[in-house]
Amino acid sequence: MQAPTSARQIDGARFREVLGSYPTGVAIVTCIDDTGVPAAMVIGTFTSVSLEPPLIGYLPMKTSRTFARMRGAATFCVNILAADQEAVCQHFASSAEDKFAGLAWHSSPAGNPVIDGVVAWIDCDYASVTEVGDHYMVLGGVLDMALVRDTAPLLFFQRGYGRFSPGPLVAQAERETIEAVQLAEIGRDEMEAVAAELGAECSLVAAVGGDVVYVATENRSPQFRLRSRLGLRVPCAPPLGPLFVGSHGAPGEGEWIRRLGRPDQETVDAALSQLERVRARGWSIALQGPDDGDSLEELVALYSDRHRTPGQERRLLAAAKARAGLHEPAELPPDASYDLRHLSVPVRDGAGQVLLVLRLSALPPGASLQQVQGWLGRLQESAARLEQSIAARRARCAFDRAA
Repeated sequence: MQAPTSARQIDGARFREVLGSYPTGVAIVTCIDDTGVPAAMVIGTFTSVSLEPPLIGYLPMKTSRTFARMRGAATFCVNILAADQEAVCQHFASSAEDKFAGLAWHSSPAGNPVIDGVVAWIDCDYASVTEVGDHYMVLGGVLDMALVRDTAPLLFFQRGYGRFSPGPLVAQAERETIEAVQLAEIGRDEMEAVAAELGAECSLVAAVGGDVVYVATENRSPQFRLRSRLGLRVPCAPPLGPLFVGSHGAPGEGEWIRRLGRPDQETVDAALSQLERVRARGWSIALQGPDDGDSLEELVALYSDRHRTPGQERRLLAAAKARAGLHEPAELPPDASYDLRHLSVPVRDGAGQVLLVLRLSALPPGASLQQVQGWLGRLQESAARLEQSIAARRARCAFDRAA
């Protein structure tokens, strides 16, 4: 059996290359030194250590003159940088004599500098400082903390700065979005005609990378002058996107359910019942909730940012789950009135795959069931014509390629 390799035999360049394959967050530790001047150093080794008691840690070099200067302070503050603060990071890593000159910052409760625009800050005192190889292991006892911006953090990865964004997956999703937009152009006349005729907002949405994306939209509602939904996306997860489940660009039934996280059986059963109703009806309906307003639209806008955080995704999924009862109602009593969030019908290809969904929204409130059925019939007519147009366009393209 081969003896384990000693750490002293590991080449330094190779060590940095291998460990650099793991991304780390970038933070700036700040304090007011014993002369009353602000001091700071960039660290890529920040980590949470303990919940009880609350401890964090980072590892400065033993040769760091900045840390030697900062060590005399009673407290320090960890500034977690945002993805758009690479320039701030580079500035603090430079040889500039006064790192705080021209920089916007304010004092934390402990009196340490908090750089404007950071994701979060954490005030600490020194719990311990231990020599570990060529570094110190600094443990900080958390005194106070705050989340400032709900945005993605700056990362250090393979000797470069960036943000959390899986490049190949994003590139693939962008190609799929372009294809969906090109497909939607075929249906633009139908979409605009429906919007004008019904005095509503009509949109074409597509499934891209597991999300439902608005790829074309036209708003002719005299009542609801909404900001454009073009480019907005929502996760294809219960109760959202049931018409797409199992089609290209969308999750299958099992993955659709799994995106709920760890739901109880009652929630799973309700989602599957909704999916079954949509498949039986061949269309989808969502009612307007009493609390649906700017907060929900803001969640959708945050989720639509390609650099969204996992927390933003969880909040939108939670909001969708809370409104599940407004989607795909089992009964539509004829004597009731309806405030619709949207009414949607599929646009399919010859194999039955859902290519697009034609969606109607910004409709007048208090509609009768007869009105809803009229809107639905108008949508279905346009969807049928759009299916014919797409089939004809694809047939022409196939003929041109063969010629």
